[in-house]
Amino acid sequence: MKQTIIVLIACVVAVIGCTGKHADGVKDRSMTDSASVVDSTLQIAVAQPVRKVSYEEQQGAFLYNKYCAVCHGQEGKGDGFNAFNLDPRPRDLSDSTYMRALSDDQIVQTVNGGGRSVNKSPLMPAYGSTLNRQQIRDVSSYVRTFASQDR
Repeated sequence: MKQTIIVLIACVVAVIGCTGKHADGVKDRSMTDSASVVDSTLQIAVAQPVRKVSYEEQQGAFLYNKYCAVCHGQEGKGDGFNAFNLDPRPRDLSDSTYMRALSDDQIVQTVNGGGRSVNKSPLMPAYGSTLNRQQIRDVSSYVRTFASQDR
């Protein structure tokens, strides 16, 4: 984030440093328009802090994309490319109301034992023999991010 702000500040300084005039003294409107765009971009970048992603979430993202996204989708909405083949359809993991009702242990159990282990769809496979305990916790941590607003 620090590097992004430095780059944006350098861009603003470069644009502001330009006079916006041609050699013949005629003011170039595009230069002032560019300066205002860069300035507003800088304000947006500074106003919206970037959420730091934990190591566990990074690992969870990798594993989720490898094992879960085919059904649950890249954004956890239950719209993966295999979802249309499934009845019932995969759970929308971005549903914040549903996800708040689940404990971390319930999510871990679902990933570990599959849907059948928590009285949900038997079509969701169990990953307890594919992933180790830490990997299952990493996936569970990442799954939580779908329902959060600061993702």
